[in-house]
Amino acid sequence: MKNKHLQFLYISQIIENMTIKLRCNDYGYECDLVLDEELTVGLIKKLRDHFEEKHGLDYTIEAVTQMITNRGHSLESIKK
Repeated sequence: MKNKHLQFLYISQIIENMTIKLRCNDYGYECDLVLDEELTVGLIKKLRDHFEEKHGLDYTIEAVTQMITNRGHSLESIKK
């Protein structure tokens, strides 16, 4: 639990700026959702909320962050 909290704090303190396009279907769902904006913790929350509301999946912020980094985006690119 402590490591997850530290990871979230680390993500929240990043200052680098980057625009990203997140497509729900890139994460294995037959869905047309596309989020195209600055990569922030808020954007990660939007994707997490979408997974929960539209697909019934309750992921943590850390899990969605890991999904994004598994697709090739670095933690350093995520802005608070």
